[in-house]
Amino acid sequence: MIAAIQDPRIQKIIALPGEKNEDWKNDLERLEAGDVTLDRKTAGEHSIRAIQRLLIFLGYSTASRGGFLIDGDFGRGTNRGVAQFQFEYGLNPKLKRNMLCYDCSWSNAHHRIVNIPDTRLDIPTLKKMLEVAIENIENKHVACGDFDEAIFQLNSNHQRNFYTCKEIAQRYQAQAENAVKRLKEQNGATVHPIWLLTIVKQETAGVITPRFEQHYLSRLNKTAPNDDFTELRYRSMSFGLGQIMGENYRKVGAPSAKAMFVSPVDEQLYHIGCFLTASPSTKAIVAKTNPTASDFRTVARTYNGSGYEAHRYHESIEGWYREFRSFL
Repeated sequence: MIAAIQDPRIQKIIALPGEKNEDWKNDLERLEAGDVTLDRKTAGEHSIRAIQRLLIFLGYSTASRGGFLIDGDFGRGTNRGVAQFQFEYGLNPKLKRNMLCYDCSWSNAHHRIVNIPDTRLDIPTLKKMLEVAIENIENKHVACGDFDEAIFQLNSNHQRNFYTCKEIAQRYQAQAENAVKRLKEQNGATVHPIWLLTIVKQETAGVITPRFEQHYLSRLNKTAPNDDFTELRYRSMSFGLGQIMGENYRKVGAPSAKAMFVSPVDEQLYHIGCFLTASPSTKAIVAKTNPTASDFRTVARTYNGSGYEAHRYHESIEGWYREFRSFL
């Protein structure tokens, strides 16, 4: 069996705590033995979940619509994640950049994902994935910049454990207050910490659940076909507690989109503050302790876009803000 897979840190990545089912070992033994019948359609559910957890830990989407999903189904989204990894590390000469950046829009990216050919999770790919995972752990190039935090977020995402306002405050209030102090010292901006916690509740419910946007990648690749593919992929993702698009890395003061992915929790909260204060209209609002209904609409438009009314974003953030304020 591949030695790296026995590493205790890898074991934490590929399975939930206390999970006893190890059917994946049978599939791994078949794979190592050269079983050509083992592919994405015949691998067991537990094996696929283990691979999806590993892909997510490495920063790859596993769902066709761009989500970071652990469902045991090696569908088109997981196939894309493996294909992206193989392309980035030169493991599959049949994969071409234009296949991974196929022409699409937001509305049809899900359907046109079939442009990415079927991949095989072979031994060289698996070994490389494990190697990169261990390197990233040792270099702290993992989600949140901390292995234990990355595993907490991975397990919370897997179990769909989203958090209440009080739970979010308990976990993130101190970091939010630190971010507010930093915003004041470095940017001269006044931000009430409740605004940061409100965005966290609205966008992620306290669990970091990145999202990959295929149409973003395809568009960025058209304008910058020679730029680093990995960085373009990160620029095409929203991540962190505030679900800020990697394309906005300059707006929040990050050196790159990938740097946003590995930024610690307090940095992620600082990024939310930077995004909210980048616009003069919202900068004035987030300094308030008693915002109006119109203020919530302005913040909703800035953070969520012009279509915020369709899903009542402004009403949601007003509700969360009021709830946080009731006990903070």
